[in-house]
Amino acid sequence: MPQGIRRAGTYPVTIKTPLPPAQYSKIFVTFSQNQAVVVEKKIGDSGFVVNADTIEVTLTQTETLLFKPSASTPMGRERGTRAFMQCRCYKSSLDAPASCTWPLEVYDALKVEVIS
Repeated sequence: MPQGIRRAGTYPVTIKTPLPPAQYSKIFVTFSQNQAVVVEKKIGDSGFVVNADTIEVTLTQTETLLFKPSASTPMGRERGTRAFMQCRCYKSSLDAPASCTWPLEVYDALKVEVIS
């Protein structure tokens, strides 16, 4: 199960797909919070790597700042609900599996800016 997202940091996750990723023409990894899509990554996007039997997705600092903290926040910021992640693969109209949705806590950061 994926670990929680830390705002203002990078968030890497590795997902094993039902078939080798090369057999799918499209793969989407969607992150949502408060019933709205926050970030969606697909093949070809920055931070989306296809391996022999897994995909690796990394959210940037900027992308993690789009989430509201769902866990206790030391900075007193407005809280959101848990975030969710789902992987969807597309091979054909008859073969387009979707994973379960994984709940993710979103943890706040004391310094919420992009550090470069």
